Amino acid sequence: MKQESSLSRLSFGLFELNLQIGELRKQGLKIKLGRHAFTVLALLLEHPGRLRTREEIRQKLWGADTFVNFEQSLNKAIHQLREALGDPAGNPHYIETVAGRGYRFIYFVQESSQSTRKPTRKLHSCAVLPFVTDPANREMELLGKRIVERLIDTISRTPGIRILAFSTVQHSGENDLNPRQAGQNLLVRTVAVGEMIRPNDELLLHVELIDASDGTQLWGAQFKEHYADVLARPEKLATRISDQIRPILARTMRRRKRKGSKRVA
Repeated sequence: MKQESSLSRLSFGLFELNLQIGELRKQGLKIKLGRHAFTVLALLLEHPGRLRTREEIRQKLWGADTFVNFEQSLNKAIHQLREALGDPAGNPHYIETVAGRGYRFIYFVQESSQSTRKPTRKLHSCAVLPFVTDPANREMELLGKRIVERLIDTISRTPGIRILAFSTVQHSGENDLNPRQAGQNLLVRTVAVGEMIRPNDELLLHVELIDASDGTQLWGAQFKEHYADVLARPEKLATRISDQIRPILARTMRRRKRKGSKRVA
């Protein structure tokens, strides 16, 4: 692997992957990992946030001329990785499965040598946290989930904006963290939060976009809709919210890039 000449270790959370000697450790303790599982993890860590297709992984593990039961071998390697990292497929912290396509590493990665450790850039622009609803109203809770899922899908199609998958953030609001804390835990620059209430036949939804670095509000709006209309087509409301959030995220990204260019100059 070309990386080994310039760095020897990659760290994420409590884990450290030593590329030179082929070891994974958790808080200094060695974790047993098979050769294929180690190779897959190293490949995912080369470019955090980037989708690695199943074909890319196959080429890395076996090349073009080797014929094996690829699907079974890859599934076994991913299963072993999830066991080693304590990373459930349904709510991943490290490895996200992109159904039918491949995998991507979604956690913050640090590059380090024997003496120094240099953090890389944050991977994602934004996280949309589950909307706050009445926990006793199951229908409202499911509706909020559908709106957030559609909102994430819509924002994810915007060039230059990276947003955490719903499977990554779906439990992030359960510990009553404020948006700034949640953003820092998820390693994102901005956090979108919302609260839904239902007075009679209407739905009121208040949404805010928060800068995770200092907790300031970048944008906020309240949406008032007929409840039955939103229940029938939640994607319409999600699109309206996305249309207002995406330009702000894009401006924020451009502003940070300009600041970064000035520092380099």
